[in-house]
Formats: sequence, structure tokens, C-alpha cells
Amino acid sequence: MYLRTPKRYSRGQRRSIISLRWLWLWIITPVVVASGMYLYNNRESYIPQVEGAMSGLLNQAQSSVATAMAPTPLPTENPSTRLASADSAWMRGAIEEAVNIYKGLTDAVPNNVGVHYRLTLGLIMSGKREEALEAAERTVTADPYDPNAWAIRAMALDWNGRYGEAVASAQRSLELAGQDNIEAQARANAFLAEAYFDLAQYDRALSTANRAIEANPNSYEGYRNRAIIVQNTQFDFEAALQDLQTAYDLAPNLPYIAVDLAVVRSRDDVDAAIALLTEVLDLNPQNVNALLWLGSLYLNSVGDPNQAADYLTRCTDAAPEQISCHYLLGRAQVRTEQYTLAAESFKRAVDLGSTNGYHYWWAGRAQVLLGSCPAATQYLQTGYQIAQESGDEDLIAAYEDQMRSCRLLAEATPEVTEEATTEPEA
Repeated sequence: MYLRTPKRYSRGQRRSIISLRWLWLWIITPVVVASGMYLYNNRESYIPQVEGAMSGLLNQAQSSVATAMAPTPLPTENPSTRLASADSAWMRGAIEEAVNIYKGLTDAVPNNVGVHYRLTLGLIMSGKREEALEAAERTVTADPYDPNAWAIRAMALDWNGRYGEAVASAQRSLELAGQDNIEAQARANAFLAEAYFDLAQYDRALSTANRAIEANPNSYEGYRNRAIIVQNTQFDFEAALQDLQTAYDLAPNLPYIAVDLAVVRSRDDVDAAIALLTEVLDLNPQNVNALLWLGSLYLNSVGDPNQAADYLTRCTDAAPEQISCHYLLGRAQVRTEQYTLAAESFKRAVDLGSTNGYHYWWAGRAQVLLGSCPAATQYLQTGYQIAQESGDEDLIAAYEDQMRSCRLLAEATPEVTEEATTEPEA
């Protein structure tokens, strides 16, 4: 038995006269052939592009292989050990050692305001004021909302002679400190007081320093800056000594406070001042201010120009741009009759940009001692103008005497002596 298939399903399909497969072959073949001939005839234009593409693929493959075969990167060093070493050096007063470590840590802890703050303060105390200002800017960058960052920036600006900017930076610190952060508030007021003092706004400076101490009785910055103000405006050296001793007791590890204390002590006790400065140098052998004042004390108080020259030579080596070190070294060299060396030291002080009339007088005097009035002429004439502008009658008289001896003025007088131009040192 079978099923019959209806006719309509059993009829076969009609074949088309034209095959679509052959039709596509005839259409595509000429296109492919024409394209191939075009590429062949224009192969100079396409070869560089093909080579570039192949080169890129090859470099990418090589890079992938190199990356796959690269050694495992070493673990990043944990800065905590070095940070602890720096903090330990700072606390015992070895500021130069601490600064060297902090310098290498700023990249590892870019937002640690404490590290940047101490680096800036350490550079200020080491006499590297321009470098300190750069560090102060990085301190603010580390955290623009930290009042301590703006406070140390104020100090760095002030010590670089940019007093108006220092005031603005300290005021910004006060804004950020608010009423609750008493320590930051006191610090900002202390640095603001120092800037006011350097702007000759003495009453405002004193009241601001008092405000710092009232806000925080442990503000060593407030006591130190009030001492500077009282010492130089009221000439109350006893009160200044008391404030500096308090500041030193609060922060015995900071060299700039120790140096300030030694300077005031030297008025009555030179040996104690020298001992204190020597302690600073034991931990900070290149501290410019300690070297400068030791040189000054040995030269003018102890009367030992050779010992003075040793410290002042170290000072010029540590800070070649420090004008006072070159000048005092020249004074020590005159005392030991090393006139050629003295002339070089005074010239260096003048060339560095000194505007001190005494420096020019001694630069001229050294040339006179070498028997060369012509070489002294420029120093004496320039310094004489400075002396006249300052109104220093003793210095004006010393210039006139020296200029007469070189026939730069009408009548001659006996040659002046070294004592004729004695001045407060450093």
C-alpha cells in the first residue's frame, strides 16, 4: 500500500535559463582583475603604507612579548623608617641631618604637610632662604587648606625680604585656623608679628606677638618674635633675654632660637654665648648664623682673629652668598695683616650686592693698605654717597679722612686707623 502523491507536489521545478552563480563570477572577476592591475601599477604609493602597517604590527607583537617576559617590579620602599629617622634627628636638634632625609621623602609623601613644614623651617634655619621659599610653596600645594602651610610660607617670605606677601600669607593662615585651632592661630600671629616688625609697624607687631602668646602660652614662635621686637624697639634686653630663654626651653632643638639667645647673652656672658653656639655647631656643622656669630665674638669680644677667621672661612664655604661672612672674614684678615686676602674678601662682599657703607669703606681701606689708592677710589666714592644718604656722621668723617689721604678731597689729614670705623658686628 502506498500513498498517492498529489500532482501538484510531484511536478519537478523548472530550471532557470541563467545561473546566478555564473553571473556573479562574471561580474566579480573583472572587478578583482582591474583592482589587482591598479594596485600593481601604483605599487610605489602603497608599499610604504603596507610596510608601516606591518612594522606597527611587528612592534606591537614585540612589545607584547617583552611585557610578558618583563621581570616582576620590586616593591615600593616604605618611607616610614626614613621618616622616623628624620623625626628623631629633628627632635635631638640635628636639623641638617633631618633636612637631608626630609628632602628625599617629599616625593614619597607628597601630601604630608608635617614633612614639608619641617623641611621648610630647617632650610630657613640653615640659611638657605631661597630654597626654603620653594619648599614653602610645595607645603601649601601639599594641602592648601592647612593653616600651618600658609604660616610657614609667611615665615619664608619674611626671611626673604618679601614682607607684604608674608603679611598676606599669615592672614590667610589665620582665616583657615579659625577659632578652634589655637596652636595654628598662635603660630600665624607670631609670624604675622615678625612681618609687621620688618615693615616698621612696631606697635602692631608687639600687640600681635602678645596675641600669639595669649592664644597659646607654649608658642615658642610667639616668645621668640616678641623678644626680637622688644630688643630692637624698646632696647629692653632683660625682657628679650627672658622671652628667648622661655622659647629655648620650649624648643631647645631649634638652632635659630639658640643663636638668638646666645646673641643676647653675649652682652654680659661671652663664654656662655660661645658655649651655646658651639653646641649648635656640634649638631649642625654648617649652620651659617652660628658660624657668623662665633666669628664675630672671637673677633670683637675675645680678640682672637685667627680663631675668628677659622669660623668665618667655614661660613663662606657653607654659604658663599652670605655677605656678612665675607665682610667679617676680611676684618679678621686685616687684623692678621693678610691684606691681599682681606681685599679679596671685601671685594666679594661688595660684588654680592652689599649696600652697607662700612663694607665699601673697608674694601677701599684694604686697597690703601696694599698701597693702591687708584684701586680704592671707586669703593670710597660709592661708599661715601651711601654714608651721606644714611646720615652716619662717624662714617662720613671716616670716608673724608680716607679720601683726603688718597687726595680725593682737597686737604690731607693723618691716615685713619681701624678703630675709626668700628661698628656693631653681624
